Amino acid sequence: MTYVLVQFGRPGFVGRFRSDAAPPRGGRAVVRGPRGVEVGTALCATTAGPDEIDGDLLRTVTEADDAATARNEELGRELLDAAAAAVADLPLAFVDVEVMLDRASAVLHALPWAGCDADPLLATLSDRFGLAVRLLDLSRAPTAKDPPEPAGCGKPGCGTTAGGCSSCGTGGCSTGSCSRGSVKTADELTSYFADLRQKMEGAGVGRMPLG
Repeated sequence: MTYVLVQFGRPGFVGRFRSDAAPPRGGRAVVRGPRGVEVGTALCATTAGPDEIDGDLLRTVTEADDAATARNEELGRELLDAAAAAVADLPLAFVDVEVMLDRASAVLHALPWAGCDADPLLATLSDRFGLAVRLLDLSRAPTAKDPPEPAGCGKPGCGTTAGGCSSCGTGGCSTGSCSRGSVKTADELTSYFADLRQKMEGAGVGRMPLG
């Protein structure tokens, strides 16, 4: 049994999935996870305990899966339009939607500006479109922020206290080994996935290429 880290969903979730065969790094795969059946991207092989599994990697993406994804995008647009038209006096705006690959469920991304009960609206949409419609409250999604930009480039003996690599006088920055840019992590919808990443980093989980 192989365990694979897979990124899935537009918010950029990362989870551990069981697999009989590891897809190549960056390969697209169909997973059955916490939100249902959907397409994700394989990141790397990993280890996992019995309580650390988020689901199963079912197969690599097929042409039929791509065709289903295109149909689901169209259905999602219809669902998003219907949600926006039916929102009435609820203090929220619908900004995006994801329809699971098997059309068993959909996730509406909503941004509320006050407390409200959207359950009746979700029930109406579920009956109309024949799938379980759930709500993702974007206001509760924790966001990973960039750390403050350090003074200087961080190279020993750089000789600068500001200006980053562009003003480095040691010549070390010309190699490209340091950069003023920073890598942004994806917004995480729930504290579960935030905790998952922190635990993995804290444990120093070894990563190895797939394929």
